[in-house]
Amino acid sequence: MSTVSVVILAAGEGSRMKSSLPKVLHPLAGRPVVGHVVDAVRAAGVENIALVVPQNHDAMRAVFGDDVAYAVQDPPRGTGDAAACGLRALEPADGLVLVLNGDGPCLRPDTIRRMIETQGNADGVFLAVEREDPTGYGRMVRDSDGSLDRIVEEADCDEEQRAVTQVNSGGYLFRAEAMREALAALTPDNAQGEYYLTDTLAVIRSQGGRVELYVHDDAEEVQGINTRAELGRCEEVLRARKIDELMAAGVTVRMPHTVLIDTDVEVGADTTLYPGVTLEAGTRIGAGCTVYPNVRVARSTIGDDVTVLDGTIVEDSTVEAGASLGPYARLRPGASVGPGAKVGNFVEMKNTRLGAGAKASHLTYLGDADVGAGANIGAGTITCNYDGKNKHKTTIGEGAFIGSNTALVAPVRIGDGAYVGAGSTITKDLPDESLGVARGRQIVKTGWAERKNTNKD
Repeated sequence: MSTVSVVILAAGEGSRMKSSLPKVLHPLAGRPVVGHVVDAVRAAGVENIALVVPQNHDAMRAVFGDDVAYAVQDPPRGTGDAAACGLRALEPADGLVLVLNGDGPCLRPDTIRRMIETQGNADGVFLAVEREDPTGYGRMVRDSDGSLDRIVEEADCDEEQRAVTQVNSGGYLFRAEAMREALAALTPDNAQGEYYLTDTLAVIRSQGGRVELYVHDDAEEVQGINTRAELGRCEEVLRARKIDELMAAGVTVRMPHTVLIDTDVEVGADTTLYPGVTLEAGTRIGAGCTVYPNVRVARSTIGDDVTVLDGTIVEDSTVEAGASLGPYARLRPGASVGPGAKVGNFVEMKNTRLGAGAKASHLTYLGDADVGAGANIGAGTITCNYDGKNKHKTTIGEGAFIGSNTALVAPVRIGDGAYVGAGSTITKDLPDESLGVARGRQIVKTGWAERKNTNKD
């Protein structure tokens, strides 16, 4: 099999998006639009990739780093010029060169592989699809004998050509040498005054070369993005595809149309996702979990057999097997919940480790803390970790018991097996197995209410 390189056209501004963000960098199911194209190419087994970018492409480099080559198109002079820029960035490219639009995020790796397989001895293979409404697409115009003659961009179509429903889908495969020769022969003789990549079809034929058409049967898969409405439709496609993939692997998704799952998320078999769940990029959920309604998990790892109750938020955190979260718990970045531990109603954790089997069941804030295995944190406990300038750590030992409505003023350590009386404000370390009580003395004045009421006018 010939070596394959890829040029991805990603220099367009996307003015119809009405955005300062380049079209191909708009977020879509956990990745920038063009990121899905790059992922599909790599999944198809192609690694030599050049992105055609505008002069100011720092944001693109921030996404892909040095994993791809960059070809700057400045000024923009059409898709043919863009492809030529990309080809130069791949030099010395030989074998086959695949050219894809950076705004086609739904393309599957299998389609790329099949397109490569159909190349045979052709100098060029063009991807096409039938559309009931071909508006906005170049038309595949055929000769009287039915063979493909040329591709006509919509701006250049006459009335008869506008009625054609077989359209260009923005995928092209060339023999590298034939591509170089065809691009060198292009002229900007069209309504836009640009170099059209689609004109390479006619050039190759005029030079005695052979062109094949790969007609795809799924218009949804080759949908491009020019507007936010089209961005939304592509998001629906990718998310539905992801949910179908998970359900085929043994995940139960209740009311799938209400669940949002980014494309790189992993979920283990026999996990159940209830309506309204959002699982964002970088999330891994184990097997046998139950995730109840309106939970959001982002960039986090959740182990097997974990229960996540309603309304819980988990960000940049780790939850080990058998733990329980919520309802309405919040794990902020750096939270780590040990096996079998419980983070209950309206408990917030940040940069805190909760040890195996430990419990913080109600209305608690644990920030910059290390909580030992088996410890019990009473309702209303607060780790006072911030002094207005610096953060400080609270350490709670294994098996410790923190009474309700306690304030632990960091830096402070509560020893293994130690107890803190409810309502205490603890400012000094407690030794292991000790009891700490720090609260004002209770004063009782009998008969006070009667005397108060008697003295009223």
